[in-house]
Amino acid sequence: MKRLFFVLLLILIPQALAADFYFDDSLNIQMSIAGGFSLVPDGDGAKVEEVSTELLLFPHTDYRQSVLSVDTEGKVKDESVSFVWNSPQLGEKDFHYTANVNTVNQRLKVKNKIPFPLSDQDVVGLEQYLQPTITIDSNNPEVIKKAAELADGEDDLFKVAFNLANWVESNVKYDLNTVTAKASKSASWVLQNKQGVCDEMTSLFVAMARSLGIPARFVSGISYSTSPLFPEPWQPHGWAEAYFPEVGWVSFDITFGEYGYIDVTHVKFRDGFDPAEPATTYHWVSHNVELQAKELDFDIQVTGRGSRITEDLLLEQEVLSPSVDFGSYNLVKGIIKNTGDYYAATTLQLAIPSEVEVLGRNRRTILLDPKQVRETYWIVRVKDDLNPHFSYEFPSVIYSEKNVSIRDSFSAKSGEEVFSKEEIEQLTVEDEDKTYSRKVSIDCSYPENVKLYAAFTASCTLRNRGNANLDNIRFCLDDDCKAVSLPINQQSVRTLTIPASTVGRQKLIVSAVNTLVEKRDSFSYQVVDDPALSIVAAHPSVVHPGESFDISLDVMKTSFSVPENIVVSISHAGFENTWEIANFQEQQRLTLTMDKPRLSRSNSFLVKAVWQDSEGKIFSDDQEILIDAEPLSFKDRITLFFNGIINAFYSN
Repeated sequence: MKRLFFVLLLILIPQALAADFYFDDSLNIQMSIAGGFSLVPDGDGAKVEEVSTELLLFPHTDYRQSVLSVDTEGKVKDESVSFVWNSPQLGEKDFHYTANVNTVNQRLKVKNKIPFPLSDQDVVGLEQYLQPTITIDSNNPEVIKKAAELADGEDDLFKVAFNLANWVESNVKYDLNTVTAKASKSASWVLQNKQGVCDEMTSLFVAMARSLGIPARFVSGISYSTSPLFPEPWQPHGWAEAYFPEVGWVSFDITFGEYGYIDVTHVKFRDGFDPAEPATTYHWVSHNVELQAKELDFDIQVTGRGSRITEDLLLEQEVLSPSVDFGSYNLVKGIIKNTGDYYAATTLQLAIPSEVEVLGRNRRTILLDPKQVRETYWIVRVKDDLNPHFSYEFPSVIYSEKNVSIRDSFSAKSGEEVFSKEEIEQLTVEDEDKTYSRKVSIDCSYPENVKLYAAFTASCTLRNRGNANLDNIRFCLDDDCKAVSLPINQQSVRTLTIPASTVGRQKLIVSAVNTLVEKRDSFSYQVVDDPALSIVAAHPSVVHPGESFDISLDVMKTSFSVPENIVVSISHAGFENTWEIANFQEQQRLTLTMDKPRLSRSNSFLVKAVWQDSEGKIFSDDQEILIDAEPLSFKDRITLFFNGIINAFYSN
């Protein structure tokens, strides 16, 4: 008999979620930024009269950050710090400042739809943030074409900005190669080469926004990252701000997948028209002296933390089938609820053990209107090379970039339901923007088990639980479709007679689709046959008197239905051995050792099996085993003769 071992598999959510600075409502951050330069002779009579530098990377106070203190020998002015050396000597010079900054988890909330495109009146005084620069070449034809394609047909400003950001994040590979690490590349170069770092990804977003008439600017600052690409977690970083009339400059960090906000690890230093604008400027009056600047050095420490934030986005998870066979596909559905009164975007991923593969894209970024509920789907497949003697339990975790997560699971073992890829694709929603689907329910009633060659009726109810009248819904049971209309709180019932012509697990696919709704579901039933057994006996054909021998019976299921309460017996001349099998699945071997049995010349063993179906109906099968006894001596002949007389008595 096959034994099932249950295996609970574990998954690890990626390390990014472990960096819980992201989820604090405030941080106290101490930063020390240091720079330096060398004054090097470049000819005879080298002399320096004066040197000054202005460090433009300097934090300032706004709605989400406050500068608590600054310690520097320089002069702070206009959100920068400057240093002056009068009559300096040649050689090394350095400068630095230390600042304590408090950041809070605040965002400029876009609560209402802002019409797109913006009018001239909307951008008065912001015209410079619509102009192209060398790096942000928003006048490039390919940049204009791509931006127009992403905004085509959209009249909501936040959704346009989201489309731009999501396309850049999905299509531009973050790559720290030498081409992009030393100098910022233009937006058109990034569009063509599909690679870059935060500066390049931000530049492309800003360029596309400007090409659509949306004021946008580049922001320089620092942020925290757990990525293994960086030797230190705190790094200089760039992101974007887009202007929303009556709201202000709204943050979009393409690299972090933060659309409409930035987390508390972001400290803003400056904003500008172009990322190529210098972080530090130098002025010197000299004769035959060259100034060689060094790179800035950042030392960042968190000195205080607030409380954990309460996230406005809630998650639910639904798994299509709680148990499937090896090699089967399955569907994991995520339901995202925005409890906030503002537009919110979230990036979701599915964490699942390596024994299950995710088809297509795992990471997806989803935009939700205020108070909106949306659904998204992952198609997964259980690998078919797992141990068939094991039953596996697969945890599945949907998690967001802000550590909101929801856990579920499903199992896999031999003989369970099998979904093909095509069947799963039938159940996925093509248009996830049809959010009214959550307010429509489908429920079907039918027998779970149907006898082979019988017909049964499935009754399915479609109900409108929302607040809008629904017209011209294509309501389908498998391929049988009918157009129905559903006023508020009303329902439509459809029936379908289904012939049970194929044994095994079957599925009824039910769908309801119109301009507002796209709802699909699968309902499973079993077409069962009469349970049947096959018994194959293994035994010697000839034995000798006084010998012991084995009779083995391989009991096998030859039907889809599982026989129940099986009793197998072997009888011979007054002797009987019986086995009772309560939990039979596929196959079991029974072995009987005959210890010097009473044999005649020709011996008949009767093998009988009796079993029941799930309703208690009894089935049976008999077969005869013939074993001859061959004498080796005169004594054996006498013994076999008298045994034959005795056995004949029991037979009668």
